[in-house]
Amino acid sequence: MSKADELAAKLKQTRHTHADAALEIDCWPAQVYDLYHRIEAWLQPVTEVGLKIRRNPTHVCETSPDGEPHDYAIDQLVIEANDRSLTFDPIARFTEDGAGRVQITLEDRNTYLLRTVDEHHESHWWLQTVETGQELDAIALTENNLLQVVQEGLGL
Repeated sequence: MSKADELAAKLKQTRHTHADAALEIDCWPAQVYDLYHRIEAWLQPVTEVGLKIRRNPTHVCETSPDGEPHDYAIDQLVIEANDRSLTFDPIARFTEDGAGRVQITLEDRNTYLLRTVDEHHESHWWLQTVETGQELDAIALTENNLLQVVQEGLGL
């Protein structure tokens, strides 16, 4: 292979990497909003008796693994009750341990939702907590697990 062929192959790979990262960023808000719709559906009975749910527009700047900066608009999900609130903040599409992270603001814990993608390109969301510098095992995001976080976070 000539030097020119090597450079062409490198350029082609770089272009595909940039295109893949841009596509991942373009799809990220829709994946997060699908998650929000699921959370809103799970919380519907509680919203009927006073739980408030709203979305806050926000902006994220992050760098993809190939070093390219990405700047995009995405909403936070805010849940309120009892003069307390929980904010689901989609802080990163590119993570070392998954395919996206949504931080959950809790007073005494570092908790987040981690998105992974399996070999069939299906998304899975995991609830992860870090306590005193130690990462606990991630658990699948289910209705009961989410409701437990909401209950603790809002003091219900």
